[in-house]
Amino acid sequence: MGKRTSYFVKLFLLMLLSFSAVFAQDQAESKLLQQAQKLLEEAKTDEAISLLRSADNAAASEPEIAYLLGVAYHLKGDNVRAVEQLSAAVKRIPQKDAKYRNAIQILGLSHYVLGHPVDAIPYLEETSQFLPDSAEVAYALGSCYIQTRNRDKSREVFARMFKVPGSSASAYLINAQMMMRQQFEVLAEQELQKALALDPKLPQINFLLAEIAIYHAQIDRGIALLQKEIEINPTFAMAFYWLGEAYTRKLSWDEAIGPLQKSIWLNPYFSGPYIVLGKVYLKKADLQNAEGMLRRATQMDPNNFSAHHLLAQVLQRANRMEEAKREFETAEKLRAAGDKQP
Repeated sequence: MGKRTSYFVKLFLLMLLSFSAVFAQDQAESKLLQQAQKLLEEAKTDEAISLLRSADNAAASEPEIAYLLGVAYHLKGDNVRAVEQLSAAVKRIPQKDAKYRNAIQILGLSHYVLGHPVDAIPYLEETSQFLPDSAEVAYALGSCYIQTRNRDKSREVFARMFKVPGSSASAYLINAQMMMRQQFEVLAEQELQKALALDPKLPQINFLLAEIAIYHAQIDRGIALLQKEIEINPTFAMAFYWLGEAYTRKLSWDEAIGPLQKSIWLNPYFSGPYIVLGKVYLKKADLQNAEGMLRRATQMDPNNFSAHHLLAQVLQRANRMEEAKREFETAEKLRAAGDKQP
């Protein structure tokens, strides 16, 4: 065999060995991915993460492994590591691949949960293109727009989500309600004033404006707005409840009783008015009615600190010290448990 022939034989053998090594590596990687996928389907998240982390350095750089690691961390609730893995993987996964769509959806929701609205918005916008009916994605995207103070965009998203015209009073009202959930009262009031201008008779606008007024200690304005709401919506139990609550803040105990009673008659399954009415009767030294209201409240809402604490005060005033002591102890346990919650 000539030297030239020998050289080509050696070269061929080297290429064959190299191909075999790559093929074997691909087979090993494919097996690892299949095992990890099966573990995730069986909800064995920690085992899947351990397996994927065991891949050698060359394999670990593959987008499929980073993708599955990101999914695993997301399922585990570790959004920081999910973002870390998927941010790298998504750049190398074809956009037509279902894994790409799943990755950007997880990235958007993870950034949202982590409080990164600016980072979340591009992923959520893209996700909403192929999941237009997802309430979860729409809510997260609308919330991110609120957090970045883009009220036109948030209104557009929530209007589409609730299937109302984007320029309607209802759209402004819904947007305001979502803003109040996130404590953006200034923006919410602007939306409510616009809704009021578009439709002065739309229920709940005056109610929400009253909530904001009372929150800012504008009690008389809040009362006036609640009275307007009741004129428009006379069966709205929460408006009567807040009206009674507003009167208690002015120490107008007699005026508070009627609205609170109406609230209970309209909705007997909400503990709030029972508690406030119990407080009113306590202030008026009507201990029998106070106890009745607060007993009902503790039955409906046994973990309510205020109900137990007020009931303890009623029993103490009635000189029923052992019962009062038990209620004070229950209230203190509930208060301590509440303090421990994050």
